[in-house]
Amino acid sequence: MTDRAGPTTAPLILLAVHIHEEVMRRSLESVLLQGGYRVVLATDSNQALALVHAGGLAGVVLDTSLAEPPHFEFCRTVRSDPALSTATPIILTSAGHVTRTQQVDALRAGAWDLRGDPIDTEDLLLRLDAYVRATMEVERARAAGMIDRASGLYNAAGVQKRSEELAALCTRQGLPLSCVVFRATTAEDRVAQAFKQEGRMSDAIGRTGFQEFAVFAMGTDRDGAARLAARLGQAVAKRAGLQQQLVSGISSSTGAAKLDPQDLLARARHAVAP
Repeated sequence: MTDRAGPTTAPLILLAVHIHEEVMRRSLESVLLQGGYRVVLATDSNQALALVHAGGLAGVVLDTSLAEPPHFEFCRTVRSDPALSTATPIILTSAGHVTRTQQVDALRAGAWDLRGDPIDTEDLLLRLDAYVRATMEVERARAAGMIDRASGLYNAAGVQKRSEELAALCTRQGLPLSCVVFRATTAEDRVAQAFKQEGRMSDAIGRTGFQEFAVFAMGTDRDGAARLAARLGQAVAKRAGLQQQLVSGISSSTGAAKLDPQDLLARARHAVAP
């Protein structure tokens, strides 16, 4: 992130890596510092929890080597600390290849992402930048009245504005952007609240109609959007206690050309099964 006013205003990131993983720690610390962040270090689980509890973190980069298996339980412990906002991203790093099952387990434990070895540090920094910006935007949108008070989701105006910002960012960075539209069989607030609880903070999620919800996912291609639709649709239906599954439609752009989020929204709406 290059638009920092100075070291005292730069977002603070907790980097938690086992003491024996010094090469990884130095590499990640260097990337974060060059990206414009302030960094605090933890080399064991007790240090990490103490720093989380102290508050003030804009994000957490946590290596799974820091705690004994099952690895994702420690992430769940970090996420549950009341000093850590639910809007604060946690990125997990792990040795070796990461499977889809591990990705899902990490999301369930409260992480926003799980990166395997070898770690693409440029990709990690881009994702962290996007996540931190999303968090800051949520706070700004809440203050500007673009958040639905009942559910905590974006309202229609908030979705439009945030999707335009994501589209501009994706265009600059050459990243894909996808839109998933869900339709429910009921307009009860419990469905909206389920989207808030099950959705990723890195995505722009809003209530765009009486029984319609839209999700704009940055850095997500069509295959990723299909997985997102399946996972989120199932999770929301279960949490809201729906008798019928949500129907959904997706649309995606590669980010190679200027993105029109309203066009993505219209195409995703058209793709929703009748």
